[in-house]
Amino acid sequence: MLALATGLLSAIWIILSPETALPVGLVLGSASVPAAVLFAVAGRLDAPISLRALIGGGTIGVGIALLSHAVVFAFAYSFFLGFAEAGTSALEALRIDPKFTSVLRSPWTILILLELTLVAPITEEAGKALGGFVARPTTRRDAFLAGVAAGIGFAIVENIAYGVGGLFGFDTWEPIVLGRMLGAAVHPLASGLVVLGWWERRNGVDAGAGIGRLIAGVAVHAAWNGALVITSIAGIAYDYGGASGNFAAASLAYTGLIGVLAAGALWVTASSVSGEIAAADLAPTNGHALAGWTVLASSFLVPVALLVLAFPELSDAG
Repeated sequence: MLALATGLLSAIWIILSPETALPVGLVLGSASVPAAVLFAVAGRLDAPISLRALIGGGTIGVGIALLSHAVVFAFAYSFFLGFAEAGTSALEALRIDPKFTSVLRSPWTILILLELTLVAPITEEAGKALGGFVARPTTRRDAFLAGVAAGIGFAIVENIAYGVGGLFGFDTWEPIVLGRMLGAAVHPLASGLVVLGWWERRNGVDAGAGIGRLIAGVAVHAAWNGALVITSIAGIAYDYGGASGNFAAASLAYTGLIGVLAAGALWVTASSVSGEIAAADLAPTNGHALAGWTVLASSFLVPVALLVLAFPELSDAG
C-alpha cells in the first residue's frame, strides 16, 4: 500500500508541479508503481520476493537488452551506408500520404520501428528470463514470481532511463514517466509468463503449455511496444499536420487502458498459478474469459484508428 500511495502522490506531483518534481518525482514515479505491482503479486502468490531476481532483471536483463540494441544498430549502420539509395527508393515506394513519408523518411525510423516491435521483445524477454533464473526457482510459483520480479527490476531501470532521456532529448519527461507508470504491469506479466514457461519446459512440467507461455510472454511485450509505436507515429503526424486537440492526453488515456488490461491479466495469471483460479477458466471457451479476451483484442484497434485519422489516405487505399 505504501508503494502504491507513493506512486499516486508522485503522479499528482508530476502533473501539478513538474518543475519541482525533478529529480525525486522522476525516480519515485518510475519505481513506486512497479514496486506496488510486485508486492501485490507476491501477496497473491503468498510467496517471498526474490531480491536476486529483482536485481538480475535490472542488471542482466538491461545489459543483454543494451547489447542487442547496439548490435542491431551497428549492423543497420553498415547496411544503410551500403544501401542508402536503395533504402530511400523503397521508402518512396511506400508513399501513402505526404505526412506519412515525412514521419518515415529516414531509414533509421524504420529501423527503430522494427527493432522495438520485433527484436526488443525477444532479446529483452530473454535477458529478463536469465535475470529471473538467478533466483533458481524450484516450483511453478517460484518461477512465475521470479519472472515478475525480474520484469519489475528491468522496468524500474528502463523507466528512469526513458524519463532522463525525455528530459534531455525532448525537454519533456512527464508524459513518459506517467505512461510508464500506467503500463507498470506489462513487463512483469511478460517476463512472468516467459520464466514460468521456460521453467515448465526445462522441468518437463506441461511442456506444451510451457512453450505457449513463452510465446505469450513475448507476444505481450510485442503488442505493448507495437501499440505505443503506432500511437507515437500518429502523434508525430498530428504535429506535422497541425491538427487540433490534446493528443498527448488521448495517448496517455489509451496507455492507461492497456495498462489496466495488463494488470488484470497479471492478477488473473497469478491467481491461476496460486491455484485460486483453474487454468480451464482462462480458456476462450469460458464466457467470462472470452469477454476479457475480446476487450483486450478490441483495445488494439485504438492505435489503428489513430493511424487512419492521422493518415486519411490509408482509408482510401482500397
